[in-house]
Amino acid sequence: MCAGSPYGDCRRCHGMGHAIKHDRKGRAKRGKDCRRCHGHGKRVRVGRRLYNLWLRIYREGQTDTPKPTAARPFAKKG
Repeated sequence: MCAGSPYGDCRRCHGMGHAIKHDRKGRAKRGKDCRRCHGHGKRVRVGRRLYNLWLRIYREGQTDTPKPTAARPFAKKG
């Protein structure tokens, strides 16, 4: 599921990105942006978050192979 759809709806605003307020006449209007999703209405799924963490650790662990040195430490002297 996380590979096909890595983002889900925000649990607080249910994917709307904002709260719903009512004016004095009772009509619905847009409220403030959601503090949890910052108005986007989406969140990263837990599985995708774990995959991103694993990928970051994997990529940081890769190092360049050391180049052979010019001086050979176990070469015969003579």
